[in-house]
This record gives sequence, C-alpha cells and structure tokens, in this order.
Amino acid sequence: MITRKEFYFIRHGQTDHNLLETKEKENHTEDVSLNATGRAQAHARASFVSSLPIQTICVSPFKRAQETKAIMAAGVNIPHYDVEDLGECTFQVWRAMSHHGMFKPLPPHGEARHFMERVKQGINQALSLPGPALIVAHGGVHWALCCLMELKEHFWAIENCMPVHFSLDKDQNWMAKKLV
Repeated sequence: MITRKEFYFIRHGQTDHNLLETKEKENHTEDVSLNATGRAQAHARASFVSSLPIQTICVSPFKRAQETKAIMAAGVNIPHYDVEDLGECTFQVWRAMSHHGMFKPLPPHGEARHFMERVKQGINQALSLPGPALIVAHGGVHWALCCLMELKEHFWAIENCMPVHFSLDKDQNWMAKKLV
C-alpha cells in the first residue's frame, strides 16, 4: 500500500534515448543525460516548481532525473534526497507493464511485479519525509504508481517534464491530475 499522503511527481526531461525507435531501445542499458530539449523543459518548469507547496524533493539516482531536478530546483531551498528505489525499470519490464494494459493489476509474480514493489518502497520512503514531496523520476515509475493506486481517471503514460499532483479524495481514494 502507498502511504496516503499527497505529493507531486515530475517525469525527467527529454533524452536522445526517448526519441529512439522501439527496437533500438531494447539494447539500451546505460544511464543517459538530458538533451537540449530536456534541459529547456526543465528550465521551463523551474518557476512552477518554486511555486509548489513542497517541503522535500526526492529524486531517482539516474542522471536524467538528477539533471532535471538540479535545473528545476536550483532556487528551491529545501532538503533534496536521492532515493535508489525510484530508478527506472528495464525496457523489458516497461514493455510487460504497458502491454498488460492500463487499468489492470499485474499478475502477482515476475520482473514487472518486482519493479512495482521497488517503486512502492521508494515512494513510501519519499512520503515518510516532510511533505508534500516532489518526486522526480521516470515514466515507468509513474506507470507503476498509477497501477498500484488503481487509478482509472488518469492516463498512465506521461510526457517528459510533465508535473502531476497525486492527492486523495474525500473517501481516501487516490486521484492524479496533470498540472500543465
């Protein structure tokens, strides 16, 4: 279960890897940096991030998330934490999750399920800190979150540098809303 506490999520800025055809992504394992578009996206979100009522920033250890956070939060004077469990999944896990489809829980075993358990640990670690928190991570982490929260009114795949507000309704059910 995800700790019932509101938070903000931003997927990292664009990388050259995001632009590759699917077949080329299958062999990609290195940690990549933002491209010029990704850096511009992060700069464009800086004033938005500084306006959020956040108390903590938690970030994936991957370069693209670290760079996005560094650009967006350069003027934000609050604690920043690296959270290992917020790292991205492999392409094979992403394919398994996305082929399984939105709005359906994954089977209780396999690499995708292991990834989701890791994401749950990472999110709960972030939510144990003063909040609301801003989490800067990856598309696969967002997809896993949406699945774990059983969100039905929110598209699980989001664009680079897309901010999302996760909150609870009056019945303590999760809601997610894109903010720009």
